[in-house]
Parts: sequence; C-alpha cells; structure tokens
Amino acid sequence: MNKKIQAGTILTLLAAFLLAGFTATYAQTEVSNWNDLNNVRNNLTGNYILVNDIDEQSAGYAAHNTGDGWQPIGHESDNRFAGTFDGDGYTITGLTIDRATGNNGLFGYTENATIRNVGLVNASIKAGAGNNGALAGNLLNTNISNSWATGTVESTTTGNSANFAGLLGRFEGGVIQDSWADVFVDSGPLCNNAGGLVGYLNDGTERTAQILRSYALGDVYGDRDRVGGLVGANNGSIIDSYARGNVLGGSDRAAGLVGWNLEGKLINRSYSTGTVEGGARIGGLVAHNDAGTVNDSFWDTQASGETESDAGTGKTTEEMKTQSTFVGWSFSDTWAFDESINDGYPILQFQLPTSSETGPQLPQELVLNQNYPNPFNPTTVISYQIMEQQHVRLSVYDVTGRLIAVLVNQQQSPGDYQVNWDAGQLSSGVYIYRLESAGQTLSRTMTFVK
Repeated sequence: MNKKIQAGTILTLLAAFLLAGFTATYAQTEVSNWNDLNNVRNNLTGNYILVNDIDEQSAGYAAHNTGDGWQPIGHESDNRFAGTFDGDGYTITGLTIDRATGNNGLFGYTENATIRNVGLVNASIKAGAGNNGALAGNLLNTNISNSWATGTVESTTTGNSANFAGLLGRFEGGVIQDSWADVFVDSGPLCNNAGGLVGYLNDGTERTAQILRSYALGDVYGDRDRVGGLVGANNGSIIDSYARGNVLGGSDRAAGLVGWNLEGKLINRSYSTGTVEGGARIGGLVAHNDAGTVNDSFWDTQASGETESDAGTGKTTEEMKTQSTFVGWSFSDTWAFDESINDGYPILQFQLPTSSETGPQLPQELVLNQNYPNPFNPTTVISYQIMEQQHVRLSVYDVTGRLIAVLVNQQQSPGDYQVNWDAGQLSSGVYIYRLESAGQTLSRTMTFVK
C-alpha cells in the first residue's frame, strides 16, 4: 500500500514538474519599452511579446538610440537570437543605428528564430560593412511573418560591403511571408546585393529560403552590382510578390524586381513597376537570369522605362492593371484588384481591410480597424469602435511624429464610427493614425501613394 502511495505521489509530482516545464517553455515575456526590448538580449532563446507601441517617449529611448544607437539583438555570429518575438501588431518608432560594422537592424543575427507581427516606423539604419536591414541584418533558418518597416537603410562606408535592404539584409533558410517594406535603401559605392525587401535571399543547407506574398515600395540605390526593387540577388524562391520602387543601379545588374536570379532558382507570379537605371546589365524585371526559372511574372514597360529584361514579360500600364493579363494567378485567395488601391496595380489580399461583423451588440473593447483602401490616393476611410460613452481623439501623424491632422476630438456614444480622410495636399508616404480613448491608445499605419 505504501509503495502504491509512493509511486502515485512520484507520478503526480513528475506530471506537475513536466507541466510546469512545458508552461515555462512557452510563457511570454512582456516588452513595453526600450529597456525591456534591450533585455531581450539577456535571454536569446526566450519567448517575447510586445504589449504596446514603443516610441521616442518610451522609457529608455535616449539610452539605447543615441551615439552608435541601438545595439542589435544577437549581433554576433556566436550570440544569435534563437527565440520568438511577437509584435502583436504594435509598432516600434524611431529605431536608430549608426555603426561602422556588424549585422545591423532591430535584430543583428538570428538562427532558428521566429519573428512575427512586428512594425517598425521611421527606422534609421546607417551602417558600414556587414549585413543590414531595418528588421534584421543576418538571418539563418528563421521565419518572418506579418512584419514591416518604414524609414531608411544607408551605407556609410567607402569600403567593400554586402547585403543592404529595406527589411532583411541577408536571409539564408526559412520563410518570409505577408511582409513588406517602404524603406529608402542606399547601399553606397562598394556594396553588392541591395534590395527593397531583402539584399540576398539564399537557400540554406537545412532549409530553402522563400519569399511569399510580400512586397517593397521604397526606392533602392546601389553603385555596384545586384540591385533589385525586391531582392538584390535571389538564390531561393520568390512567389506571389511585387516591387514598386525605383531602382538606380551601378556597374552591373539592376532591375525592377531582382538584380540576379541564380541558376535553378524560382520567381513565380510576381511583378515590378518602378523606373530602372544602371550600368552594364539592366532589366525591367530581372537584369541577369542565370538559368533560373521565371514563370507568369511581369513588369510595366511604360512606368519602368525599360523594354528589355532577362526574364519575365513586359506589359503596358493598362495591361498591368487588367486582371486578364495575370493568367495563372489566384484572385480568390492571394491577389486582388481595387482601382483605388496601389494605383490600380494588383495587390495582395492581406492588404485589403478585414471585414468586421456588425450587429445589434455593442463592441466589447476599443477597436481601430485598418483603413480602406490602403494604399490610397487621395482619400481613405478609417473606422473604429468604442465600448462606452467617452471622449475620443483620432489623429494622423507622419513618420517623424509630427501631427498632421486631428480628425475626431469629442465625446461619442458606444458604437461603430467611420471617418473619411483626404491626404491630397500631402506628399506620398506612410502615415500613422492613432485612436485615444479611456486611457487606451491604438495606432496603425497607412500608405498614401500619389
């Protein structure tokens, strides 16, 4: 009897131990300011979640963003971030880096990591030799989803360098999906591989590298080799993605989508529209297709100014805005058309606002919906919900934090509201709209493209 009781007690304790261990493994550490964000580097295998927007007014900003600026998380090859970071749809505004070497971005070096739902507003990355992107510099076997950045990534060196991009500098193995960048990229005089989204996409030894349902809007400048509106050099797979930024290349291989598509690598159902200028080899879609596979992919010959490409099919602007052009593309679950969005070019379905259910019940929490259309020109609709009679303020800011407009500033009853905003007098770019009510603040971004 005693043996049975003892055995039962041991099993109970073992079960409790295992349960506790399981819970601890998946417990999320909350990040609410720059100091918390900086502490992520103290446990590089942890599980983190952002619980509010972080900006220049958040605790620890000056301590971590002046001088050399932000020290990237996992910034060395033997000190890599291997955990999970969930931005939960909140934004990080004002990330600033000015460093001569290393892997630079919010994250420097990652391996076997997961990063999702992260938004960077007005990031400023100035860097020398190394891999550089607003979100991360060097990534190995990492998954990125629902993440984006606005701002600048610029080279400060006159020496050899590589892999400058709007979101991710060098990406080897893993998946990038449902992500985007509206970042100005200038890779300087001696950098290979500059891209609006990724500098160098590379299949790893353990996993292939893929870009799925993603896009880049920013201009990309590079004075050397392999400059692309989306990716500088593709040694992986690019599927259902696009680039709209202008590309100014240097000595060789500049193109609207990909500068160099390596042997046996894939570009499928993708397009570009930006102007292209450069040196020895330039292309509307791809400058150099080195026996790679390019299927059902297009570029705008009129908008780009380029009638030649080493791969892909050139179309007029009118054809690029006509669904029948895109044979083999899925407009039921991947792509969409809305003439008021993206200048009438195809968009990805995640760019459409999520429809919200309406009914007699009052909202149970403060809700700020994605504006529609987005991108827009020049008008858009911002909708929100409040749960009780309260004072509501809805404001619009540019990416520097300057107040542009106050759309609502009054007492309102519980329910659903819509506000029309006209940005016709403003410059194209990313704007932030912020809802403040009952001690809560919610923010989202919207893109105005003339």
